[in-house]
Amino acid sequence: MAKTETNMFGAFAPENLVKAFPFASSFGDMGKDAMTASSESAKASVKSFQDASAAVMRQAQDRMSMTVETGKTLAGAKTVEEAMEIQSDFMKTAFKAHMDGLSELAGIYSSAMKDCMEPFAGYTKDMIAETKKAATKAKAS
Repeated sequence: MAKTETNMFGAFAPENLVKAFPFASSFGDMGKDAMTASSESAKASVKSFQDASAAVMRQAQDRMSMTVETGKTLAGAKTVEEAMEIQSDFMKTAFKAHMDGLSELAGIYSSAMKDCMEPFAGYTKDMIAETKKAATKAKAS
C-alpha cells in the first residue's frame, strides 16, 4: 500500500489520484513524450541556426567579393561618368543581393519555426487523443 501523507487538505494517497483520474497513469508516458518532443525541437533549432549561420557567412563572402571586384573595376575607370556608372551598377546589384539574402533568411527562419514546432504538434495531438480516450473510459465506468 502506498504511503498516505497528511497535509492542509487532509489525507492524500497516490492510489486515490489514479482512482479519481484513471488517465493519470498515462501522465508518465506523456512526460516522456514531452521530453522527446523537446529534444527533437532542440535538434531542429540547432540545425536551423547552423543553416542560417552558413547562409549569412556565404552572403557576407559574396558581398565582400562583389565589393572587391567593383573596387578593381572602379580603379580602372577613365572618366567620372564611367566611375558613376560603375558605382550605380554596384549599388543596384548590392541592393538586389541584400534583398535576395533577406528572402533566403526568411525562408530558413520560416522552415525553422515549422521544424521546431512539428514535434510538439504530434505530441499535443497524441496527448489530446489519450486524454479524450481516458475521459471516455472514466465516464463509462
